[in-house]
Amino acid sequence: MPRPIKDRRQYCGFFNNFSLEIFMKRIITVIFFIITISCINAENIIDVYWNIGNMGLGMNYLSKEDDNIEFTVSIFNLTFEHKYTNIGIEFNPIKYWHLFKFQNEVETKENGGMFSFININIYWDLIENFRVLFGPFVSMNYLYLNLSTGINMRDYIFSGGLRFSYKLKNIRYPRNYNYQIIGSEIGYRNIKGENKFYFSINADIVLAIIGIATANRMRYSPRNR
Repeated sequence: MPRPIKDRRQYCGFFNNFSLEIFMKRIITVIFFIITISCINAENIIDVYWNIGNMGLGMNYLSKEDDNIEFTVSIFNLTFEHKYTNIGIEFNPIKYWHLFKFQNEVETKENGGMFSFININIYWDLIENFRVLFGPFVSMNYLYLNLSTGINMRDYIFSGGLRFSYKLKNIRYPRNYNYQIIGSEIGYRNIKGENKFYFSINADIVLAIIGIATANRMRYSPRNR
């Protein structure tokens, strides 16, 4: 006969102490297995897109006065999209996060910068359009390097919700470059076990830099003086 659990906390503690590292490794293994299988005959059924990276601003909201604003920069985004189902998988090798945590005061307090090295996004495009993407998504960010505390294997961010972006696909040069003029996400986010509601806006780094430079040039143009 199985031994009875005398203390209910012992039972709960089993799940609380469940190895997060093993759980994340299994998720990552399954995702890369799916990518590998999907790449078979990729020339016929898979579209591949890439871009230098994205810049974004977002807000994570929780009713317990634990809100924060985030600034993110992702480097080298690679996308595999199935031609017939419009299901895509995106990943990038490095993403920079800078969080500004709200306090009870009006001012914000810097919460530090960090890098994540496993960044995966799975989406389903419900609109068959070369410029507009809209549909559900799930994403995971893992293996964080905090600039002040170092690597913590227990840090993770899981997100899910709706995604919208306006893109320019099939640009002739560079080949298969995915220009995302603007994109946004809204939905649920779990940050190290804390449930939050979040919203974010992002844009292609190249287009963002061109836009900022153009705005500054127009601002300081002799015509505007």
